[in-house]
Amino acid sequence: PSNVGQSVTFTASVAPQFSGTVKGTVTFYDGTTALKTVYLSGGVAKFTTSTLASGMHTITATYNGSTSFIGSSASLTHTVN
Repeated sequence: PSNVGQSVTFTASVAPQFSGTVKGTVTFYDGTTALKTVYLSGGVAKFTTSTLASGMHTITATYNGSTSFIGSSASLTHTVN
């Protein structure tokens, strides 16, 4: 959990099932609201925010796919006190 106004960093790691270098972007969502789209660097995308309101947030990181890889997503619940 975090407190209102506190910076929180969300990290998404994208790895290929077999081989290759994953390139492209990851979009971070709070529920259905897009927060930011970030380019992968070394298979990792990071997003830092301090604007989450008090309460529970379902944060989803969606890999948007590329010409070589299909998209995927994963989510977690984050609580802001």
